[in-house]
Amino acid sequence: MRKSLLLGLLVTVGCSQAAPPREQAPAANTQPAPANQASAPKKEYVFRGKVESVDANSGSVSVTNEPIDGWMGTMTMVYRVDNKDIVGQLKAGSQITAKVYDGDFQTLYSVQVAPAATSGK
Repeated sequence: MRKSLLLGLLVTVGCSQAAPPREQAPAANTQPAPANQASAPKKEYVFRGKVESVDANSGSVSVTNEPIDGWMGTMTMVYRVDNKDIVGQLKAGSQITAKVYDGDFQTLYSVQVAPAATSGK
């Protein structure tokens, strides 16, 4: 019994000792890459659509877009507009053009009101 008590005491003491500190991995470089090492620009697409509604308070518009080859099919979505000044010029039914970028499904850039279509009569 003495041996098991002594062994139990040694195991308990050995387990309670702090483990030596582990080496920490060096901190990742959090500084931005130099301009000459910047990642490639994202692909730009021309966006055309019809404004369904405008929310001037949030600077967003609901737009039904024409299909964009290689990016998205026709759908109606709410987008932020990069230039809040143009939002005041938009209304339901406005035809617009804009720029969109690969991977960014939330913002329309460089929005312009397209000229109204004229009939050939």
